[in-house]
Amino acid sequence: MKPLKPPALRKGDVIGICAPASPPLHDGDLERGIAYLERLGYRVELSPNLSKKNGYLAGTDRQRADDLNRLFRDRKVRAIIALRGGYGTMRILPMIDYAAVRKHPKIFVGYSDLTALQLALWKKCRLVSFAGPMMAGGMSRGLTGYAEEIFWRMLTNTRPPGRLRARVSARCRGKAKGILIGGNLSTVSHLAGTPYFPDTRNCILFFEEIGEKPYRIDRMLHQLKLAGAFGAVRGVILGRFTDCEPEAGKPSLSIRRVISDTLGGLGIPLIAGLRHGHVTGSLTLPVGLPVTMDAGKDPRIVFPWPAVS
Repeated sequence: MKPLKPPALRKGDVIGICAPASPPLHDGDLERGIAYLERLGYRVELSPNLSKKNGYLAGTDRQRADDLNRLFRDRKVRAIIALRGGYGTMRILPMIDYAAVRKHPKIFVGYSDLTALQLALWKKCRLVSFAGPMMAGGMSRGLTGYAEEIFWRMLTNTRPPGRLRARVSARCRGKAKGILIGGNLSTVSHLAGTPYFPDTRNCILFFEEIGEKPYRIDRMLHQLKLAGAFGAVRGVILGRFTDCEPEAGKPSLSIRRVISDTLGGLGIPLIAGLRHGHVTGSLTLPVGLPVTMDAGKDPRIVFPWPAVS
């Protein structure tokens, strides 16, 4: 099945905001994010349950799922941006109206815990989505520089994004082409064995992470390896692993060693150091879009096809 590309976003379009995972951490984040979008000429629609709180969740599972389904069914909404990550997206995956997503494909933006929804949307609908800035984060701070440029180019331009302007390093040499699949490593690994885990054959996988010690990264990668997720993968791209250093005074392998032990012997190209994940200026990646990678003397990541239609 071919990727299902959402229609391109245009000035004046309605962008829906929902919270499939956790509520915002800081007062004013949502308002600043709305102001940023409106300055650019977009209209914003807030989900009815957006202000709800239920412990570490942004409302009940039913409320969060209903908000997301409502936005996908609403014809006037052209894009959906998640409020923030945190936790809770996996809980609503069985409640999503995937038939409505296929009938009304539209841009969906999020990352971190939203990886669960993005992989489910790919598995069930083949929808291309975007691992990019959310409202209580990148949007609330206001995007700048190349991170802003590539984000809006991905969402609004029907021409191929082309080569990412990014400093990356080649860990294992080679060239590859495949569908880009991945996101937050812990979320990807927790989906393994569920009906929402995608077929990774002939794909290029990408991962980012935050706040996990090397032994936990080791466990996640080996979980995926033992589950066969790397069996026919074409290549791997590593984003930033933020605050994932060993604990001081305790014996540990380095992240670099963990990566080498787990992925180094696969015989596939490996690029590391992409500015993507829980960092300022994170570069947006289209989940489900074909990508080419060259892990050679001049490492590069190229998107030869547009992400929107």
